[in-house]
Amino acid sequence: MADAQQVAAEIERLSEMSPEAFMDTVVRYVMGGTDKRAQGETQGAALHDPRLAPRTLQALRTAIQRAKAYNPLREGESRKQQQARIAPWRETIKAAMPPLEDVVDDLAHEHAKGLAALDDDAFADRWTGFILDEPVPAPTSPHVEALAFRSPRVARRAARLCHLMLEEPARFMPKPPVGESGNAEERRVDNFRRRVESEAAFLRYALQYGEARQGRMPAEPNVRLQALKVLGERHPEELMELLRQERGGALEKAAEERRARRAVKRAARQGAR
Repeated sequence: MADAQQVAAEIERLSEMSPEAFMDTVVRYVMGGTDKRAQGETQGAALHDPRLAPRTLQALRTAIQRAKAYNPLREGESRKQQQARIAPWRETIKAAMPPLEDVVDDLAHEHAKGLAALDDDAFADRWTGFILDEPVPAPTSPHVEALAFRSPRVARRAARLCHLMLEEPARFMPKPPVGESGNAEERRVDNFRRRVESEAAFLRYALQYGEARQGRMPAEPNVRLQALKVLGERHPEELMELLRQERGGALEKAAEERRARRAVKRAARQGAR
C-alpha cells in the first residue's frame, strides 16, 4: 500500500505539471512505463486520487484523440500497419478509464448535492458562470461541474434557467464592451444562445434518462415548436411576416371553400326547380 505522505507529495508534483507533461506522464504510467521520480504504486494512487482523477481521465481522453502522435509512423510502415499497432494501444488506454470514471461520478454526485443546496440567486450565478465558461472554483474541475449540473438532482432547475436565458439573454450576459457595434452585439448574443441551447440539450437527455429509470416514457421534445420559438427570438419581424402570410393564405382558403359550398347549394336548388 502506498505511503500517504508520498502520495500527497506526488499529487503536488503532478499538479504543477503543464497539461502536455501531465498527459505524457499519465500515458507512460498506463502503458507500463516507469518514472524515476515516483514508484508505480505511489504514482497510481496519486493519479486515481479524487484530487487528480478528473484531470487524469481528461488526459486519457485527449491522448486517444492524439493516438497517432503517440504512435508515429515508422520507417517503411504503411498506414494500415500503423493503425493495427495503434488499436491495442488505444484499447489499453480505454481499459484504464472505468476506475477513474467511477471516481469522477462520485465527485459529481457529491457536487450535485452542494449545487442543489444553493439558493436561487447563488444557483443562477453558478449556472451562468458555467454557461459563460468561467473558471470553476477549486477544487472542482470543469468536467465534474458539468456532470453535476446534468445530474437528475439539479438538471430540471438548470433547464428552467435555460428558458429564461433564451428569453432574456441580456439579464445573464456580462455588460457589453464600450462602443460595441450592433453586429458585434448580435454575434455575442447568438454565441451565448448557442451555448445555452447546447447545454439545454444535455439537460433534456438527463431528465429523460431519469424518467426512463423510473419506468416512465420520456416525452419527446416538440422540435417544430422549439424551432419556431428560436426563430421568433432571433428574427421576430420575419416570423411575424410569415405568420401574416400563412394567416392570409388560410383565410383565403377558407373563403374559397365557402364560395364552393355556396355554388354547390345554388346548383342543387336550380336542379330542384
